[in-house]
Amino acid sequence: MIENKQLTKVDLATFQKGKSGNLRCGDAFVTIETDEYFLCAVADGLGSGEGAYRSAMIAMDIVEKHHTDPVPSLLEQCNQALMHERGVVITILKVMYQTNEIVYGNIGNIGCMLFTHDGQALRPIPAPGYLSGRKFQYRMEHFPYRKGFSFILHSDGATFTTEQQRWLRQMKNPEEVVSRMAETAKNSNDDVTIVVGQVR
Repeated sequence: MIENKQLTKVDLATFQKGKSGNLRCGDAFVTIETDEYFLCAVADGLGSGEGAYRSAMIAMDIVEKHHTDPVPSLLEQCNQALMHERGVVITILKVMYQTNEIVYGNIGNIGCMLFTHDGQALRPIPAPGYLSGRKFQYRMEHFPYRKGFSFILHSDGATFTTEQQRWLRQMKNPEEVVSRMAETAKNSNDDVTIVVGQVR
């Protein structure tokens, strides 16, 4: 299902579907905007079905309740809350309006593509591992941005060819991109979450 949302400074489009045969999607995401920042997080629970859904929702609940905290703190809190659960891979993006900076925090294979206002593509390299209450090593990166910056976050149920990645650089708006990506992702036999945003 595709949904579109227009926030104060960010245009958003999202797509999500569960793995065939499961009642629940094992992915979850959250988007939050304040006067100071925009935050987007995507979590993919390990495996699929109810257990994966529970882990992903626990992580997103932590992010939603504590979104004012720095990204490393959010990852630490998610990790603690997931002890005795299946665990998740997760990426958190925090777009800081006042400093024109993007904060990227990650562990595991949540895909992330960043596009500058002039179409230059950046692909942060994810850290191996997952959150499940054990010691972990996350990856943190900081990127400057200008108006017109766009991002794509997606779970590993969505994959894209080199040709598809080329036209992503020329996207006109998030809705168009998600519509095209969803057509490919509908054939995936896995949980799929795609979040596309553009900062005005």
